[in-house]
Amino acid sequence: MHHHATVTVALALVAALGSSVAAQSSTMIVPGRAIGPFEIGMPLERAKTLMEQYGPVESVDTPALHGMCNPERGVGICAFDRVQRLGLEGAGTVAFIITDDTRFITDTGGHAVGQPLLDFLRTFGLYTSGQGIELRWDGRGLSVEVGPGDRGITVRIIGVFMPRAVASRPPVVR
Repeated sequence: MHHHATVTVALALVAALGSSVAAQSSTMIVPGRAIGPFEIGMPLERAKTLMEQYGPVESVDTPALHGMCNPERGVGICAFDRVQRLGLEGAGTVAFIITDDTRFITDTGGHAVGQPLLDFLRTFGLYTSGQGIELRWDGRGLSVEVGPGDRGITVRIIGVFMPRAVASRPPVVR
């Protein structure tokens, strides 16, 4: 069984390296649109099928969240059709995608999980909202969860969702 898994992984790596364009797009995080082949608006069942290439898939069904996840830490993604805290309700279609897999990188800036938050701020500007350890660029459809790291505050999870209108802030009166 272990030998079969090793051969499968090796073949997958060879296939991914064989086509640099396909390899690049299959690991690209596009804020507001997709993480690799996982797209906002795709059927949740299709996302589950794609997740199987990364390993086991588990259902998540709580009052606050509904979707599917690759449970192994640092591997694959989670796709949700309901995220109560964000007011997202996709009814069977993917509304929020997250990853803690360092293989996925942003299309702008080439950022990945494990990098300093400062790198994201330099590329995407100041975040527009946040809650606890989650920061969001609502107009871009990008979120990150952060925590302490060797190089300061580090990104631990990257997420994408449909961009939202961001109310302009009133000017500061001095």
